[in-house]
Amino acid sequence: MKTEKLAYQSFYITSFVFVVISIFAQHLSVFFKPPVILTLCFIYLIKSQDKRILVLLAMLVILIAEVLTMKDFIGYFRLLNVLLSIYYLLNIILLWESLKKIKIKLNKVFTVQLLITMGLITYVLSSVAGLILPSVREDRMFLFVLILFFASFIGICYYIYLNSKTVISSSLMVAASCFLIVNIITALYKLYVFLEVFVIIANLLQVFGQFFLIKFFIEQRELTPNGEDFF
Repeated sequence: MKTEKLAYQSFYITSFVFVVISIFAQHLSVFFKPPVILTLCFIYLIKSQDKRILVLLAMLVILIAEVLTMKDFIGYFRLLNVLLSIYYLLNIILLWESLKKIKIKLNKVFTVQLLITMGLITYVLSSVAGLILPSVREDRMFLFVLILFFASFIGICYYIYLNSKTVISSSLMVAASCFLIVNIITALYKLYVFLEVFVIIANLLQVFGQFFLIKFFIEQRELTPNGEDFF
């Protein structure tokens, strides 16, 4: 119990310090984000009853990606697209267990809620891609692959949320929503127009998203289908 309390306290402290540093000394953020990721890994290891190496591997990949993003986003753009594609692919693999439990059914895939949600998300992602494409034209194929994996990840998250008891899957929906906003904002302020508030929002939501994703993976085995159809 003491270990668990220490893990959460460490996460809260490192997260708070990281957000504060990103506001007042942004150039130092690269040194303060790794402890946040490491404390989340610690929480996962002590809380999860079904520990999977892919969760830790995904956290390692996103840790590297975030450090490179803070160091030189444009210089490492191609590598970042590869790393983030791997990250979302790993998460899709991890979510497959939940999809098998809920079962993929066409009548649940082609629902009004899911189609409208994914239609809006696809429109927003394509619009943002159109804005930043002139700055990364040589790496557009890497960007398109990343968008494909990311959109698939978001779609799976919302499908699981709509077709399961929301007590547990709500964590997944919060994480997916945070990642969606973070990726859009990061692309805009790195490649289109820089606003200080974008950096603060992105860093804050990034921490929230990663926390709730880890929370979902800890509770994933308890996920249950809701047995309801959505029209």
